[in-house]
Amino acid sequence: MMDEMGIPTVYLEAIVLKCAQILKKKGRYVPDIIMAGGFINETQIFKAIAMSNFGDGPFVKAVLMGRSPLTAVMKASYFKQLAEEGKLPKAFADKFGATPEKFFIAVPELKAKYGERFKEIPWEAVALYTYLTDRIGVGLKQLLAGARKWRLDLINRNDLMSLSELAAKVTGIPLAHEAEADAIEKILD
Repeated sequence: MMDEMGIPTVYLEAIVLKCAQILKKKGRYVPDIIMAGGFINETQIFKAIAMSNFGDGPFVKAVLMGRSPLTAVMKASYFKQLAEEGKLPKAFADKFGATPEKFFIAVPELKAKYGERFKEIPWEAVALYTYLTDRIGVGLKQLLAGARKWRLDLINRNDLMSLSELAAKVTGIPLAHEAEADAIEKILD
């Protein structure tokens, strides 16, 4: 039902941002905004925050993720069970190791940080930590480095371009061939 009757997240964010701009223009309080709605990777987080920055810092201060972190936790539980039962696929065990201590890459870091208390941390939590830091966190750092901006509050609408006329119309973000037109003219002037 959500797929057939809901508003896609990018359109919803465009509506929310229009409301935030109106409130700001009227001198009204604009709360920090948290976007949610199918976010699964770092590029989507980058775009949601950048889209909300009209020059005075982003309205969107956080992005809520549900499905992908839960998937990391569920997969951890499954692979932990396979390891306990000695049923890991041979190719997986050969490549990544046959025990959670081997196949979860954050284990050395977490053992160093928590020492003996590491044993109290469930493998599912290790997987969640790994997903959020080594996938999402590192990915965001790479995207920020590519944009030559080193903090999330520095990215803005100029770091984005629309790939369709509908996206450009809804978001006000220029199409790819329009995005750098002014910069090209300034460079060649």
